[in-house]
Amino acid sequence: MFIARGTPRAVLAGAFAAALAIAVSLSLPAAPATDGIDQIITGAINPAPVPVPTASSAGSAEFRSALEMLSAQKYADAYGAARTLGSNVERRTIQWGAIYYGNGQIDADAVQRFSAEAPDFAAPAVFRTRIEQALIRADAPGPMLIKLLGGAMPATLDAQIALAGAYVTAGETGRATAIARSIWTEEYLDAGGEQKVLGALGTLLTPQDHWARAEHLMMHDRAGGVDRLLKLLTPGEKKLAVARNAVSRNATDAKKLLDAVDPAFRANPIYLFSRAQRARQFELWDDAIAYLDRGKASDPDSAEWWYERQTLIRQLLSAGDAKRAYRAAASYTAGPEGRLVEARFHAGWIALSFLRDAKAAVKHFEAMAKLATLPDSVAQANYWLGRARAEAGDAAGAHSAFGIAASYGTIYYGLLARSELGMKPVELRAMPATADSEASFDGREVVRAINLLVASGEATMAAPLLRTLAQGLKTGPEFVLAARLAQKIDAHHLAIVIADIADKRGVPLDLFSFPKDGLPTTRLAEIDRAAIYAVTRTESRFQPDAISSSGARGLMQLMPGTAKETAQKMGVAYSQSRLTSDPAYNALLGSTYLATQLETYSGSLVLAAAAYNAGAGNANKWITAFGDPRAENVDPVVWVELIPFQETRKYVQRVLGNYLVYRARLGQEPMTLTDALHSIAG
Repeated sequence: MFIARGTPRAVLAGAFAAALAIAVSLSLPAAPATDGIDQIITGAINPAPVPVPTASSAGSAEFRSALEMLSAQKYADAYGAARTLGSNVERRTIQWGAIYYGNGQIDADAVQRFSAEAPDFAAPAVFRTRIEQALIRADAPGPMLIKLLGGAMPATLDAQIALAGAYVTAGETGRATAIARSIWTEEYLDAGGEQKVLGALGTLLTPQDHWARAEHLMMHDRAGGVDRLLKLLTPGEKKLAVARNAVSRNATDAKKLLDAVDPAFRANPIYLFSRAQRARQFELWDDAIAYLDRGKASDPDSAEWWYERQTLIRQLLSAGDAKRAYRAAASYTAGPEGRLVEARFHAGWIALSFLRDAKAAVKHFEAMAKLATLPDSVAQANYWLGRARAEAGDAAGAHSAFGIAASYGTIYYGLLARSELGMKPVELRAMPATADSEASFDGREVVRAINLLVASGEATMAAPLLRTLAQGLKTGPEFVLAARLAQKIDAHHLAIVIADIADKRGVPLDLFSFPKDGLPTTRLAEIDRAAIYAVTRTESRFQPDAISSSGARGLMQLMPGTAKETAQKMGVAYSQSRLTSDPAYNALLGSTYLATQLETYSGSLVLAAAAYNAGAGNANKWITAFGDPRAENVDPVVWVELIPFQETRKYVQRVLGNYLVYRARLGQEPMTLTDALHSIAG
């Protein structure tokens, strides 16, 4: 339902109570637990064990027997059994499964032969890793390691060390040293990994390599790794490393330790960066900007200089010091292209929204538009360029910039631009026709293998094959058919991945990118369905067993504590395993939790999304700091840009953009994004 501005809180509370009543009345049958993210579908190198095959008549009896071997993790046996299968598709399917899941149990030569014979089945990164694992498992001789791995840097640490050792034995010390140096100066490594490298390759490393590693770790705040490295540093290097760690940890003696750094190291980028960070920590704004301005694009990990500067800019804005914030953004001119895009945005946005200097803003946004290449950045640059030109009195220029942004019709800034131009709120692009391509697509061996696995009850096992297939597709109809196949196996998140790949290659698959079937709809709180879809797509992309690094689970990415509290309030039994095994259960709890946020914030989707992602405490803090985006005198677009956490800022923008698209997908009354930001959706 849509709740208009001014709807009494009592009405909102009544709607929420109704949602709870419906939820409590539902019978929620238990579902089998399958905790853990489906690493197969996300393309991980170490996929989860094969699920137990479901009884089915698909394939021959021998094929089903081989599937059971895969389920029992008898990968070598399954590979051997595949040789007896009469069907080429059955044989390839089992061999692929044994390699993909086998963690190196299939010998390297066999993997290479399979890759050459069935390239559509071979996921390059996974198969290369399997070759490395097989070689290490077999303790392969040096010449074989060089022959099979020498063309590129191995992906696994054990293979990297083994290849370097093979080069040493072969008298190619230069190549061995290059590998050792690359590992040591570019990888993070835990304590065990460090000991492996030093034990096997330590004699190839120089004091300069140890310092290069220290610089890399220090710039990424890996204080523990730096501590372990101190014994390998010179006294001067050690003083700077200790001081850097103190700043990273915001220790009380950090300034004292920085003051004690040897003069010879005071022009070092690590020292300057640490001084800038310490100055920011103590709100010595001019000192922080001055030190940051001494950074160079050639400095190690130069992108980190922008991240520190961005933190400073955000703190200055929070402190009400827009002039210094602008100076900090505008003076960043040396760094990676992507960071320069962000710097030009910040300078233009601050000039326009806080300093009311439209001419300066136009200059920065034009520079941003020239640098931007990614769709989000192109749309963002041109949307804000349109606003700046309009403010500067250039109506024609504003219309042109808005038009470029509006061509990105399913993302946040593009939808805002469409609002400015009075265009149809959302324009879902037509997809290529497939009639002439279906027979050839369905006849491909890998597609037949996918269908065989699906018919055998192994849709989950089929998903990585489909992902591999998608990476090699070239035509629009092929992408449509692959996305349709993903939906057939209920891998709606994979259909979105395929749509993303297609979009990068100029093939629009909007209907697959915004699926309607990935969310169980029989057990949802009685709030706007488009809002539920928008949050779900942003949270998990409709992957029902997703688990984030922070522990959020399932379709709507609920933290176990939040889910338990919501279930208790609803009078529904709580089960952590069902958060990932029962999509309907997760969607019920998640939609009800979203309903609480909408009720708390009088139906504001902007604030509800911010609270859903970062917590109500942060959302309330930002209302205090930046004003209330529901108020008529607050520009909600600027308010969203002010959210200090980049993750939450992007999250809110994605939810709002997805919300508009799902209103169109679900056949709801059209609404512009400007209206959605100002109005109340619930």
